[in-house]
Amino acid sequence: MATVAPAESQVNISALRRNLLLLLVLSTVTAALVLVLQPLRGKVLRDIDDSLIPFQLGNWTGQRYDMGAVVFQVLKPDAIVSRHYFNEKGDQLDFVLLAGTHSETFHNPHTCFPSQGWRLEDNAKIEFTVPGVEHAVDARMFQVNNEGKKATVIYWYRTPFGTTGSMGIARVSTFTARIIGMERQQTFFFRFIVPSSGDVNQDVETIRQFAGELFRALKQTLPEVI
Repeated sequence: MATVAPAESQVNISALRRNLLLLLVLSTVTAALVLVLQPLRGKVLRDIDDSLIPFQLGNWTGQRYDMGAVVFQVLKPDAIVSRHYFNEKGDQLDFVLLAGTHSETFHNPHTCFPSQGWRLEDNAKIEFTVPGVEHAVDARMFQVNNEGKKATVIYWYRTPFGTTGSMGIARVSTFTARIIGMERQQTFFFRFIVPSSGDVNQDVETIRQFAGELFRALKQTLPEVI
């Protein structure tokens, strides 16, 4: 009696199902470990302080502001740099750089802004280009509105594996880099806010030009974050 071999398509489908199941299990285990393990400090390549990020960036002049002790208690970051920058044209920009080596350091701006009374509008994933930087950045952009006061926000995470606008990916990447002992283990959170000009493209361009000046300086003082 002849036997009938399974069709190649059936074998491929079976293998695909097994691979998808394995990926689901690994993703679930990794996510569970991120949530339940203590936020241990990983390897810090560079301690960050104000001296590494100039207060004068092109025609932008910065002023330090304090984010408060509660932020440090909750996030337990390696470092936070928070500045207001102003230029001679009257433009204003809020800049934050946060560094961490454990997943709990990183928060979701989509939660933080609404908790402070801001309504999110026009939320989008973007490829953000910075003058002088070869690769585009995978970022998130949205506008916020608080009783008519509007602003445009762009942010991203520079993980050990690249850039992302996803907090979930940033957390898993940070945790994974630590457990496999990568040389680069810090993740950096960049956030830029400008008051709305009424033209979101103009707001993005203001942030882009500032980021160009910032990254030109960071190439010399803190290239790990680029």
